[in-house]
Amino acid sequence: MMKKTFIVGLCICIFAVSPISAAAVSFLVIEAGQPEGNAAKQYASAWENGLLETFFESGHIVSNAPLLRLAEKPTHNFPDEAELDFRLAQEGGMDYFIVTIVEHPGFNVSLRLFSTKSRLLIEEYTYTGKTPNTMKKEYEHIKTAVRVMTAYLR
Repeated sequence: MMKKTFIVGLCICIFAVSPISAAAVSFLVIEAGQPEGNAAKQYASAWENGLLETFFESGHIVSNAPLLRLAEKPTHNFPDEAELDFRLAQEGGMDYFIVTIVEHPGFNVSLRLFSTKSRLLIEEYTYTGKTPNTMKKEYEHIKTAVRVMTAYLR
């Protein structure tokens, strides 16, 4: 009996001191191609919510910058408009920074994963959207697309 208790206690100690890896991820959603006067689309908000929910559910620490609206799609791999939010993520101790560009009038979305330590692009994923049947169904597609990016976190 004493031997069994010792082995169980030893196993618990091994699991207790094992490092649990959770990456700290910050992201910025950019809505591009939307005229200035229009109200914010719920599609960009669905991407923002999908990022938060999916990364959190996979055990990562998440934060986000406020939604950014631009008249045109950024031409650079790392948009100049994301610089301030990237620096804030670095200062906040985040490991990764994701720039998500939601293009209007279509539903194409570009996800770009950057390391905050080296600013290198780790992975880029393009989601080619279709006109959603229902927002609930599209939200499931969004979460599936975001799960692809979680595989690249270490």
